Amino acid sequence: MGIETRQEQIIQEIVKRFENVLSGFIDNNQDRESEINHPYFKHLLTKAASNYAKSYARAHGFMQIFGSRHLSAIASIYIPQRFQAITAIRNFESVDELEEAFSQDLQRSSHNKGNNLLGINIANEESYLMVLGHPANGKTTFLKYIAWEALRFPHSPYKHDLLPIFISMWKFCHSDDTLSTAIAEELERLGFPSSKEITQWLLSQGKLLILIDGLNESTLSQKYISQHLQHFVKTYPLNRYIISSRLISYQNSLGQFLEVGLQPWSDLLIQEYIHKWFAIKIDREDEDIPSDHASAEAQRCWEILQRNQIARDLANSPLCLSLLCLLCDRRYSFPSHVSGLYQQAIYLMIEEQVLKCQLLNQPNRNIINTDILEIFLTEIAYTSFELNQTVLNLEQVMERLRITLSNCKSNLQNLDIQFALRVLQQAGVCQIRNAKDSPTGLSSLVFSHITFQEYFVARYIYHHQKTAQIVPMHLGDRRWQQVFLMLAGMMLGNSETLLLAIEAQAASYINTARLRNILDWVDHASIHASSKAKGVIKRIATLFIARPRFTAELSTALILTRMLSVANELHKSLDGQIEFDQIFAVDLSLSLANALDFDSITELNLVVQLCQYLEHSLAPLSFDYHYVDFAKLNQNLQSLSSQTPSYDQPYEVRAMFRDQISKVWLKSLYLPAELNQISYQEVESLESYLYANLLMVQCKNMVIAVSTKIWQEIESRMLRI
Repeated sequence: MGIETRQEQIIQEIVKRFENVLSGFIDNNQDRESEINHPYFKHLLTKAASNYAKSYARAHGFMQIFGSRHLSAIASIYIPQRFQAITAIRNFESVDELEEAFSQDLQRSSHNKGNNLLGINIANEESYLMVLGHPANGKTTFLKYIAWEALRFPHSPYKHDLLPIFISMWKFCHSDDTLSTAIAEELERLGFPSSKEITQWLLSQGKLLILIDGLNESTLSQKYISQHLQHFVKTYPLNRYIISSRLISYQNSLGQFLEVGLQPWSDLLIQEYIHKWFAIKIDREDEDIPSDHASAEAQRCWEILQRNQIARDLANSPLCLSLLCLLCDRRYSFPSHVSGLYQQAIYLMIEEQVLKCQLLNQPNRNIINTDILEIFLTEIAYTSFELNQTVLNLEQVMERLRITLSNCKSNLQNLDIQFALRVLQQAGVCQIRNAKDSPTGLSSLVFSHITFQEYFVARYIYHHQKTAQIVPMHLGDRRWQQVFLMLAGMMLGNSETLLLAIEAQAASYINTARLRNILDWVDHASIHASSKAKGVIKRIATLFIARPRFTAELSTALILTRMLSVANELHKSLDGQIEFDQIFAVDLSLSLANALDFDSITELNLVVQLCQYLEHSLAPLSFDYHYVDFAKLNQNLQSLSSQTPSYDQPYEVRAMFRDQISKVWLKSLYLPAELNQISYQEVESLESYLYANLLMVQCKNMVIAVSTKIWQEIESRMLRI
């Protein structure tokens, strides 16, 4: 069967599915005979369903790999993603919300989801799925793949007869934007009559697979977006949902969603992707090339990666791997960091387009060059990112570029701006969207991938020497993390400027006596640990002892646990060898026990267990028992077992017992007496401090060179007053 015939068959099947689903909607509106011409209405539905099928086939059945000007079937490039179930430390608005999520986690744990979950299988099993991952590691591609497979039902591995609706979160720019409105607008764009009523019908009947991409890309607050999505899912629980977000931005609970993280690709999958990339690229460019040429080129690229460990480390996401394939195909050397990878690959594609333009006999067009295009890109990337925009009004972009051109050399000022934007689009860096596809109803420009925008934001900061200005403004904003990492890779010979600026800003977060007391205790206790580990490693590990516990507020307890997850990442980034998983698990359980008012015996047992896990995990540090004495703590906790109140005693009695446990903990470990009076604002400051230190280490790992002396001095001051 030919490809066109098969596509037409799929379209007809989708139209039939729509007709079946909406037959009930039509029947329910028979009493509106005077308002609706039913034969004509049905004709409009059939036509709109056909538009839907064609539109979704184009949008999700095909994708463009960077370096190729052609669209390719998603099946020809998609690598089956694997996931691992994770437990993100989230914020909850109420104890009821926490209890619901906790109950869901208990149910799922009994099924032992495991750590090697095939994406399509988990999408079939879970009605509510949250896909988390690092930048550019395939979250959007996975959602598009599932959307395409759902579209092809029943001729696909997706097992649910649902109509997929794909919503990009960059469309959510205003507080009155809602998910139901976005779905209705999508149906209206495709020609559905009575789109609002049809949307409500489909939602109420549970006929949709709703795929929401890029939770972190909305310009609205993450807390607001999370609350809106929770309410929407509770209102329309019969539908299935898959949502994606960057892991670092996911801090507000979505209740009953199963949270899974994308696993890094194995060598086998990397090799498979390389072969697919070269097969698509070479097949599209020249039909006269021998069939085995693509395989030979892919093998050459794989062998180079095997010999070049730096390049192999860069192949940690589908996008980065595509850029490496492009450089290898064009016979370019591999860079030593991700900023260099983006720079070489992006400018290679731009340079090829510019060269074509400079051969044109058109005065206002052949003056185009890569320098002016970089100025364009850095200007629009930075100004829009500062305004938290990923979708840029095309008219405003063009006006911004006219101003930029007015400051350039006179022979550049006549450059055709629309032509320049088309060149960037042909290079694969930007996309120009028609007004009907834009949330503002106006033509817009977007970067092909948000990491491209982040790269050019970093270029702007570097070229305009704005590091000292940007660090205090945006260091605590997780949205800027990738910008800082890109910036670090660009800094040649002056990376210490960035690191010292981050250190200074981090220190400003320790702004109360209680926070200073915590770090003083950590420093004092770690000094008396006889381990030969670096001081900063010992201080981070000791913080797991000093973490305030037994706090009355649930929100404070959860952010404290999340704070330790940042500390854990910091510990690993400095090559620390201590495992904290057991401590995390019991710490979280203890927070839940306090919040949900478990019985006192369970709470005491959890505290004893926490003491034992801390003693076991931190044994390599060899604490002086005069400063950290777990044996004494365990003995004192055990002595409380005879005083445990029963659950039928008044809440005040059990609260007093909990307070007694807290006092024993603080006194036995010589911790500051006011530790558990820490405020929510202080906990946020402590988490921001640890995140800033983590980002500083990550930036240090990105730079090409840094003064050993200066970095050793910075390390010696980390987690110290």
